Amino acid sequence: MAYVENDILESFIAETSELLESIRKNVILLKKYPNDKELLASTLRDIHTLKGNSRMLGFNNIEKLAHAIEDVYKSVKDENISNSDRLVVLVSYVADKISECCDTIKKKNSDSSVEGIDVYLSYCDKIAAGEIIDMDSMTLDIQKLKQNKILLENEEEDDDDNIAEIQSIRIKLSRINEIIRLFDNMITREFRLKHQIDALKAIEEDTGNSDISKIRKQFESDLITLETCIFNTQQQVFDLRMLPISMVLKPFENTIAVEAMQLGKKVDCDIPETDIALDKVILEQLSNVLLHLVRNSLDHGIESVEERKKAGKSEIGTISIRCVQKTKHIELTVKDDGAGIDFEKVREKAIKNFPEKADEIKNMNNRELSQYLFKSGFSTKEKITEISGRGVGLDVVWTNMEKIKGKVRIESEKGKGTSFILTFPVSLATLQGLFIFSNKEKFFIPSQHIVDILYRKKSEYIKLQNQLYMRLEEQLIPIYSLSSLFKEQKEVRTNEADTILIADYMEQRIGIIVSSVQRYVSLVVKPLPNAFKNFSILQGIVFDEHYDIVPILHVPDIITKFKSLRGYDIKKYEANTKKRVYKILIVDDSETTRQIEHSILKNEAYAIDEAVDGIEGLEKIKKKQYDLIISDKDMPRMNGITMIDNIRRMENYQNIPIIIISADQNPEVLSKFEKSGINAFIAKSDFKRGNLLNAVKELLHE
Repeated sequence: MAYVENDILESFIAETSELLESIRKNVILLKKYPNDKELLASTLRDIHTLKGNSRMLGFNNIEKLAHAIEDVYKSVKDENISNSDRLVVLVSYVADKISECCDTIKKKNSDSSVEGIDVYLSYCDKIAAGEIIDMDSMTLDIQKLKQNKILLENEEEDDDDNIAEIQSIRIKLSRINEIIRLFDNMITREFRLKHQIDALKAIEEDTGNSDISKIRKQFESDLITLETCIFNTQQQVFDLRMLPISMVLKPFENTIAVEAMQLGKKVDCDIPETDIALDKVILEQLSNVLLHLVRNSLDHGIESVEERKKAGKSEIGTISIRCVQKTKHIELTVKDDGAGIDFEKVREKAIKNFPEKADEIKNMNNRELSQYLFKSGFSTKEKITEISGRGVGLDVVWTNMEKIKGKVRIESEKGKGTSFILTFPVSLATLQGLFIFSNKEKFFIPSQHIVDILYRKKSEYIKLQNQLYMRLEEQLIPIYSLSSLFKEQKEVRTNEADTILIADYMEQRIGIIVSSVQRYVSLVVKPLPNAFKNFSILQGIVFDEHYDIVPILHVPDIITKFKSLRGYDIKKYEANTKKRVYKILIVDDSETTRQIEHSILKNEAYAIDEAVDGIEGLEKIKKKQYDLIISDKDMPRMNGITMIDNIRRMENYQNIPIIIISADQNPEVLSKFEKSGINAFIAKSDFKRGNLLNAVKELLHE
């Protein structure tokens, strides 16, 4: 095989290790959850990616092993065999053998010298065919191979490296990522110091103290210098993860030639030279994406020699991969001059696979139909070949593009060819996007899914079946208000033109109404605080020019939420945001308990007040009408039972729901509470977010 560059080898071996770890974990989970189709699809994707990577680099033994395991789990998918213990053991053995191949590749740039592959392939074939194998015999055969390998290794002598000649050292990506994380923490501290400078400036202005002025100016000067040093050093660390894209592109000339021959097709490859460098994390995912797109073009796009002659084309097809940099984004196009996509065939297959969406699919245009090409297992080809990937190829493309904050669109003309246009950032260290306002709240929205910003007056909207639309490029785009996703008082709409972000995801395009758009920026992303992990429409945080925390909106999830609602549901959903806000009083002497309950209920848009005991609770109840009361049992000054007895004596509180949350489950205590007129009891030992919310919503008839 051809020599493979060290950087590519390192990337391949690192990713192979990650894929093997994922496959090992998934096959164990599949035994526990045999009906989890998504888990099985994910396992097949990982195996298929491993097979494709090894094929591309010419590591035949790994390719054979991966293909054998793929056959096994294809049989599982087809329900010919079940995911039993023997499969888990077999995968473990095969994964070990693939790791052995990787060790050999590190030393010899090839896995061809690895012996004993046929034994593993034989057992895989038998299991895939449904044969019952003797586990002891399999284990014994594999142990013999391992012993022979140890004997051979003991006979070999390792060459000592000359330390003086070493000009570079290897650094694990995890260490670089840890350094980047530490820099993020430094930036956060830097923002705090800037706040302190602002505070010093305010004191200086109030007092006119010259000493404070000197300290503040020196502090400010030192911080500017520190900020510059941090920024420059951080950029240097980011650059450690940057590698030339040519590392990924170069092997494809050989890949296309070899696989075209296997398919009996004649194909030329056009990959111009480029000096563009990318984040290593992006480059690793991009390798898988390009592999699947190239194989898709070879198998589905480029016609046979006979078909091309009949269509009046040159018998030699062409696949081109072109890459251009646009500001801080890359646009990479994989194009073929093949048959193009038969969208009517896609429509038929989509209706067959998703009959519940038949009416919607019938009315889709070609751009909207193309989303189905990225569905797991979707293929318009009747005969699935080894190259075509058994229907998992384009699913992998979409999954990997999401990982690198990128997107993909398809342009195709029947008879003339197909282009896959990939757009993704140069680095994942920073994120480009817009600061926007909705209902006086500030958000950051990544630019990758925003295709345009428009302004429209309400008179320009089209209303169909209780849903607002706008016309754009001869297409009707549904319009939604971002504020309707947040259960808070809706912003007052004026007669001025609405600001609309045109968002695109999975070839679905919608308009999102926001209050205003501030400006375009590129910022370092920080992960969400733990308290916001369950908010799927948020994907992280950034700091704005005032050093304030701004949440990042996750556009795909926002689009999915909007698109899942129909016209009537949207009206009903928005109407709910206009209903009165339920007022709830929490009475508990534990500050921690109050904070937990407050946090849970506030996230559901309830108005919350707190009291530390029964006496304070009664004082607040006399001043305000609450819709529901949550109380503890044991509290200083006045306990829960006495407080409830007083509440039920008030005419306006006789039917107000009361929930007791207590660690005391004594039957006598429970009996007293029931007699006092509580509506629900939650034991602290069984307290969960869902328990509280379900009880509250049921009692408030939501």
